[in-house]
Amino acid sequence: MASRGDSNLTTQVNATALQNLVSGEGAAGVARLVVLGSGLPAQYALPLEGEVLIGRSEASNLRIDEDSISRRHAMLRVGERVTLEDLGSTNGSRVRDRQLKRGDIAEIIPGEAFELGKVMCIVQRKGGAPDKPRRNLKTHGYVEARLEEEIDKREGASGGIALARIHVEGHLPDGALDDAVARTLGVADIVGEYGPGELEVLFLDVPQQQLEIRCDRLVLALKGHAKKVSLGVAVWPQDGLSAAALFEHANDRVQGARAGETSQPMVRGGAMDRLKKLIERVASSDISVVLQGETGVGKEVFARELHRASERSQRPFMGINCAALTEPLLESELFGHEKGSFSGAVATKPGLLEVAEKGTVFLDEIAEMSPAIQAKLLRVLEERQVLRVGGLSPRPIDVRFLAATHRDLEEEVAAGRFRQDLYFRLNGITLDIPPLRERVEEIEGLSRTFLLDACRRQKRLDTPRIGSDALALLRGYAWPGNVRELRNVIERAVLLCTGSAITPELLPVEKMLRNKRAPRSVAPSDVEPARPATQPTRPAARTTSFADPPPTVEIQALRSSGEETDAAHASSPRSLKHSVEEVERERILEALRLCAGNQTKAAQMLGISRRTLLNRLDQYGLPRPRK
Repeated sequence: MASRGDSNLTTQVNATALQNLVSGEGAAGVARLVVLGSGLPAQYALPLEGEVLIGRSEASNLRIDEDSISRRHAMLRVGERVTLEDLGSTNGSRVRDRQLKRGDIAEIIPGEAFELGKVMCIVQRKGGAPDKPRRNLKTHGYVEARLEEEIDKREGASGGIALARIHVEGHLPDGALDDAVARTLGVADIVGEYGPGELEVLFLDVPQQQLEIRCDRLVLALKGHAKKVSLGVAVWPQDGLSAAALFEHANDRVQGARAGETSQPMVRGGAMDRLKKLIERVASSDISVVLQGETGVGKEVFARELHRASERSQRPFMGINCAALTEPLLESELFGHEKGSFSGAVATKPGLLEVAEKGTVFLDEIAEMSPAIQAKLLRVLEERQVLRVGGLSPRPIDVRFLAATHRDLEEEVAAGRFRQDLYFRLNGITLDIPPLRERVEEIEGLSRTFLLDACRRQKRLDTPRIGSDALALLRGYAWPGNVRELRNVIERAVLLCTGSAITPELLPVEKMLRNKRAPRSVAPSDVEPARPATQPTRPAARTTSFADPPPTVEIQALRSSGEETDAAHASSPRSLKHSVEEVERERILEALRLCAGNQTKAAQMLGISRRTLLNRLDQYGLPRPRK
């Protein structure tokens, strides 16, 4: 009944339930269902008409023993046409670009692949070749959404996701792309169209060596038909923790951007002007700085600006992503190692802390550092000496430390995931970078900057303008990926644009309308609920009462914008929105006074998170109290 190859899948046919299977016959010429695992395909004859229950349960007509298959996963119905119904499976069923929900029914076109969990299936006509399915290119929206979904599912895992971007210069003959994909990629690899002459491939759970082989073979196959083929690959989490970061990294590589170069500009206006003034004042000293903000807001851009404005600007700026490396590799990269100190240490290697002598060290995603590395870094900060792995004597260093994280370090300390003593050593001052949704006035300027940069990199002679409707969409979107996501969206719009203007059709409209930016000012009852946290106790020497006069010019800079805003509204009629803002402002001040300036306790009293409280302080131009 079934013809099986060497596959990791265990597949069985319930002969009693499918007693009407007819080999070589079927509705509309359909003859078989092909189930593709990691080896050769398994083939099953389909009935002339009827229902085929597919699942992991022994009661299924077609049993597929694979972890991503539910006990009752889907129902395949054969008649005048072939349809698939999802039965509420855990890992879903996908037909073309559509993910089926419980009860959804989709028509299955013979020759096209559909997915049940991680298993790919094909319904083939009589006489169809069983080994190579016809691959339809996914939309960019599908690939992006699938990438985000896979990242969410693997939180805390070590890898298993890679994104490849391929640029093909010149026109490919009909069938050349299908042939190249079929000959070089695995059946589970997800291939999408990023733009004209631009491909994207999502690899899931493909070993590194096999990933390199598939990419090399695909490029070689396409080079046989195209003038030029360029490849860029980004691997999660080494090259980024979000979908936007991976696309940015892969795009930079396919376009030949220099490694480590950031293309996010330092923007001006509003909160960012105040932040820029803070950076100018902080840069002149050697105080350690923690940069906090969501993924994609440009923390590395501000770190580089701090270095550029400092007296160490002519010395090295060395950055490292603490989330991208395993503990042994991070230890070796940071502190260096002696020859023979471990297997593979064939030569002595100075660490990043030594190489950055007289310069700046930027520790990105510092909260992801393991406790053992935290302890060793603390000793370096205290003694200003570094001991290489396998070394006997420490070496003195002179570097400035900058750190960045998308997490709230005070909450990490309270939860016991980050050392309190290391936090105090690193946190000479904290700069909170607001997300893009709170900097709407900058979106137009950033978009034009990215547009000009994209035209230059794509060697485009004309520069399209951004239409008013498109700009309205950009300003109304919530930008969960922040500045990095905006850059990706603009670059792809330029790639798709054949006219003189960027229009909404060139933007991911459906996603942008689904995730609109919330109004900036909300009533106190509408703010997000508080997250439980315990405020770490700081040394007494660093404690300043909120009732005291503002102790630094930085806080005065933050206050000035709020005073100007209040003055501007003083002579105008009081709107409902203004009244709500005034009430909220007074409630925040009262809570901070009652909590002696403790931001975490004040946030709990107000029923909001500490992050929301900090955003409100910036919004109303209130100084952040020193604890």
